[in-house]
Amino acid sequence: MNRDIRLIMWALLLWGVGEGLFYHIQTLYIEQLGAHPVQIGGLLSAMSVASAITLIPAGMLSDRLPRKQVMIGGWIVGLGGVLLIGMARTWQGLIPGLLIYSFSSYCVPVINAYLAHAVSGRDLERTLTTVFAGFALGGIISPMIGGWLAAVWTMRAVYFVSAGIFFLSTLVVSFVSPQPVTRSGQGRLRPGWQEHWRGHCWPIREWRFLAFIGLVGLIFGAMYVGFPLAPNFLADVRGWDVTCIGMLGSLQALGTTTLNLWLGRLGNGGRLQGLLVGQALVWCSACLLVISGAFPVLAAAYLLRGAYQGCRSLAQARAVGFGREEERGLVLGITETMIAIAQMTAPYIAGWLYAGNPAWPLWVSLGLIPLAAGMYVGVMPRLMAGNRRWEGT
Repeated sequence: MNRDIRLIMWALLLWGVGEGLFYHIQTLYIEQLGAHPVQIGGLLSAMSVASAITLIPAGMLSDRLPRKQVMIGGWIVGLGGVLLIGMARTWQGLIPGLLIYSFSSYCVPVINAYLAHAVSGRDLERTLTTVFAGFALGGIISPMIGGWLAAVWTMRAVYFVSAGIFFLSTLVVSFVSPQPVTRSGQGRLRPGWQEHWRGHCWPIREWRFLAFIGLVGLIFGAMYVGFPLAPNFLADVRGWDVTCIGMLGSLQALGTTTLNLWLGRLGNGGRLQGLLVGQALVWCSACLLVISGAFPVLAAAYLLRGAYQGCRSLAQARAVGFGREEERGLVLGITETMIAIAQMTAPYIAGWLYAGNPAWPLWVSLGLIPLAAGMYVGVMPRLMAGNRRWEGT
């Protein structure tokens, strides 16, 4: 990894530390400020929507403006959001801060586009999984520290500590090197919207790319439907308390850190095994949650759940092959939006299933993951053929 990649990894590690301090207790903080469960659920859904709507515009923006400045803007937005959350005195006062913090996730496709350019397409799968493993590494210990800080001080104080760590993360990312803006047609400006549509936006009309993002939606929806209400399943059905469930969250972060690195090596060089193995590991995780409530089994299940984030990085690496250099931000933004849509839709489906039987979301995930994996094996090689559109892939 070169200097810029290492800086981004360290910046994400620090961000993971800061976010981990409050992420697992945020709903408790919202409740403490007076919101009831329906209002909490509405806020979480609004945050997901706010995050999703930024991804495609941010990707397009990163193709037209210097990516370093666009990235740093996202870091600053996130820092401002967490400060507003800490200053809120009512749950309604949380809304601006929560939404602004959610907007900062627009950085994800921009970071991926920056990394793709930084490595010129070589070892991209390994690069993305390694860099984002840094974020997961930051979230292994910090949830326990955040809970301790909330008990000793206040939950509000946790957000201000997080803001200090976010400030350090922003300083680190500010030292990355700028990247040139790549213009289509070797710098020739396109005169009209028709030319723009035929040029910059060609991936939206390319059937292989449309089929790819449809497949991505199925893959991540199948995996994610068993995620949102798993803590409720462990509490309501298995009888575990919130402390143990919090420990499982740390184990999931540990699994994300280690499995990201391994899956990146499996998927290195354009091979399909990494994403396929990642789906299999998530399937095994759901299976373990269904068959046993013993803590060692649950610990293994949550470690395996960490493969989900590795699959996310690998899907982004596959998406890069569907666009030229000047279209990477757009392609990555669309792909990340599809994953976000899957993560917005799956909780609603899981809620209806859970009302019928708490185990049904897990069973549906167990049924859908093999279907999605089979389609991936059968369709993905055809979609990848002829789509090495940028030098170095």
